[in-house]
Parts: sequence; C-alpha cells; structure tokens
Amino acid sequence: MTTPAKRILLILPEVALAHRLRGLLVAEGWEVDERSVMEAFPLPTCASYQVVVIASGLGGVGEVGALLAQCPEYNAALILPILRATSASAADVVALIRSGVVDVLLDPFSDHEFVETVNRVAGHKNLYLENLAYSEELEKTNRELKESLNILKMDQIAGRQVQKSLLPVSPLVHGEYRVAHRINPSLYLSGDFVGYNVVLDRFLIFYLADVSGHGASSAFVTILLRFILKRILRKHTYENDVTALLRAPEGFMEHLNRQIIAAGLEKHLTMFAGSINLDTHILRYSVAAQMPMPVFVADGDARFLPGKGKPIGLFEHAQWEVEEIALPDNFALYMASDGLLETLPGKTLEAREDYLLKAAAEAGDDHEVLCERLGFNDNAETADDMSLLSVLRRRTPGGEPRE
Repeated sequence: MTTPAKRILLILPEVALAHRLRGLLVAEGWEVDERSVMEAFPLPTCASYQVVVIASGLGGVGEVGALLAQCPEYNAALILPILRATSASAADVVALIRSGVVDVLLDPFSDHEFVETVNRVAGHKNLYLENLAYSEELEKTNRELKESLNILKMDQIAGRQVQKSLLPVSPLVHGEYRVAHRINPSLYLSGDFVGYNVVLDRFLIFYLADVSGHGASSAFVTILLRFILKRILRKHTYENDVTALLRAPEGFMEHLNRQIIAAGLEKHLTMFAGSINLDTHILRYSVAAQMPMPVFVADGDARFLPGKGKPIGLFEHAQWEVEEIALPDNFALYMASDGLLETLPGKTLEAREDYLLKAAAEAGDDHEVLCERLGFNDNAETADDMSLLSVLRRRTPGGEPRE
C-alpha cells in the first residue's frame, strides 16, 4: 500500500485559520487540499492522504467518528481533530483517542505546535504503512511456508506408504515358525527396518536394522538395505545355492558395509541378522553393535544372546563373527531397537534391560502380549523410531506344530 508523499487535507470552515495552516504546511513541503465543509470531501479518496485535519466546529466529536468509520483501521488517512480548548472536555479527548485518532490538537496552538503535531501524525501513518507492508509480506511468506510444508507432508506420507509396502507381511507363518514385527516411526519415515523371508523352503532369513538418525535420509538407507538383501537372496535362490545359505549370514554384513561406505551417505547402522535352518533348527547370527541384544526366551527363562560387532558403515575393513546355537522345540526370539528400549521404565540402561527381560519372560512366545507389556502400541509418539521383531517356534509334545 502506498500514499502520495506529504499530502494533506484541511476541512476547516474558518477561512483565516485555513489560510494560516495552509501556509505553514506548504512551507514544510506538504501538498495541501482544502474543504470548508465535510460534505465536500469525497470519502473514497481518503486513501490518497496521509493526514486529514478537521475542526470540531463541523460537527464535533461525532463527525470525527463518522469520518473514522469511513476510513477504518487507518487503511486511509489519519485524522487530526482540532478542538477548542475552551469548549472541549477531557471526555471528548478520551472519546476521540478511543475511536482511533492518533492525536488531538487544542486551539489555541502555536505554528510550531501545529507543524510538529502534523508531522507526528504523518509519521504514525508512515509507520503504519511500513508495518502493513511488512505484515502483508509476512502473511505471504507464511502462506508459502504452509504450502511448502503441506507439500512436504504429502511427500512424507507418500514415502511412508512406499516404505510400508517394502516391509514383509506380518505375521509370516511357516510350519512351526511364526515371525511378526511392529514399527513406529518418530516422523512419517523410519530409520528402523526389518526383513524376513523363507528361502528354498528351508531357510528362514531375518534381520532388524536401525539406521542412525531418523526421517527421510535414514529411510533411504533402509530401502537400499532391502534392495541389497533382496538381490543377494534372489541370486542364491536362482542358483539354488544351498551351500551359501548354509553359511548365512556369513559375509552379509561385510558386503553391506562396503555398499554403505561406497555410497557416501554419511550414515551408519546397527543390525542383527539371523538365519535358521528349518531342517536342523540351527540359528546362525551376526551382531553389528545392536542394542539391546536380542532376547531369547525358552522354558520360562529370558536371556540376552551373546555376540558383538562394530556398526555397519563406519569401518572399511571391519569383520563380523557368526554365532551359532541349537534351538529348542519352543522358543521366542525378540529383537528390539534402542528407540523402544529408551521408552521402558528405569533410570539406567541396566534397569531398562532388566525390565525387557522380565516382560519377555512373562510374554513367553506371544508377540502381541510383549508389545502390550512394553506399552508399544501403533499410536505411540516417541522421539526416536521404535521397532520389535519376533521369531517364534511353537511345537506340541507330540511333535506337531501348534496353532
């Protein structure tokens, strides 16, 4: 919004006063228009003036209020009423100030007082116009920001749907085994990811990964992780490479480490990767700085699996050992991310790990019961991504799988 520089309107019935004030204003560089009566002032042109000087003799406070009503919120000129000191009351001045005028001039006044008052009112007008322009620019910026955030939100939601579509169907049931998972991202996209699949009807392959950070950049690494693993499994399946699968996950973390470092993503991840031979019921696994360690539950007892290893994506020549254990007829293997661990009761890491062990022992081989005991629900809001992966084996005394 712009106003012609230093343009003023005088609505004064007294010719002598109007002539005197006009001379003062012209000397100050003002462009002056004059009216002797209110009716001669076309209100639609109000915005072309910085200041309107109006004498109270034209109708007193009421007429000034009427003019203000035609030019609300200073969207046009600012009004400078002139009141006769002998007849004006304090109530009149208060009423004018409350109605929106910036200043009131009491007659008699000196030339200097008049010029100073006009300049003060004009300065208020200029300040208002600057603030108005700033407010309009700020409103435009806020509107553009909201639009950008809405686009980003829609992109994040779309990305979340893509990421969810890459996750395996939960639960996966194969003979005596049942695999299930739950992931809650702190944002729309998650740096936690799980994968599991039965290969050649003989091997159950699974992993839980926690990429550093969270959000879109971490989610991209999970997609890369899934692509790498799927490519490896496709190769072994196509070639019917039982020998390689018998050694799994040997070499997997080393291969993934090279891929992550070569990509230059400045990301690293912790991980637990395992393979179960469904004929011999042998579990082979590797650990890459995963915390907490997976919880193994059998015969009512819960314990952390042994193992250690460096994070993936930090050390170029790192190697990871493969651990191996024989599995009982009935067991539960629970893998949780550190985001879930941090939500558990306890002031220390040891106290939270003890709580996890106790909850896993009480849940036995029931994924949903453990989620409930850990307070892990689909609507949980957390500062970090949360995930839980469960691998369960259920077998009846007669040797048949339980429902």
